[in-house]
Order: sequence, then C-alpha cells, then structure tokens
Amino acid sequence: MQVMSEEVVRSLGPGRSLDWKALNAMGTAGGVLIAGTKRSLEMLGVEEGQFSISCRFRNVGDGVIWVFTGVYGPCSRKDRECLWEEFGAIRGLWEDHGV
Repeated sequence: MQVMSEEVVRSLGPGRSLDWKALNAMGTAGGVLIAGTKRSLEMLGVEEGQFSISCRFRNVGDGVIWVFTGVYGPCSRKDRECLWEEFGAIRGLWEDHGV
C-alpha cells in the first residue's frame, strides 16, 4: 500500500473518534501510521521527516503533553545519519517527553 487512506484507517479503529497521521511508503520501503482516539488524546502537532513522523499529544484525562515518533529505519549508512538528524530536529522543536 503506497498511500494510507481515510477508509483504511477507519476500518482499524473506533470510527469518527480516531485521529491519525501517516508517513506514506516510498516504493516498497517505509510506511508508518500513528493513530489515537480523540476521547483520550488531543493531537497538538505533527512533524513529518523522510524516515519518521512525530505527533505531539495531550492526554485528555490529566493534561500531560508528550511526543510519539514512528520510524521507518533506513538500511544505508548515509540514510541512517539523516534519520538521526531528524530526531535531533524534533527534539529541538518540542521539549516534551518522548516515546
């Protein structure tokens, strides 16, 4: 699957209360989906890189803010160096707790 669609995501979870972001596949490589229910998480921001997608969330229940990063780990050394640069950039943007 090259591109994640609303229809596919809705088939995975609790209908309209699902919020999601995707880093689509490039050829046969990659593809990351991050999803959460709006009843328990508020999505505050999204940063998409070449190999990762990071979402900043606030817990609805207690207000704790945190960051979740989904990663497609590249195979080549050069691309792995780019991935680490992406991580550094995300850390510089958001200083919240990360997962």
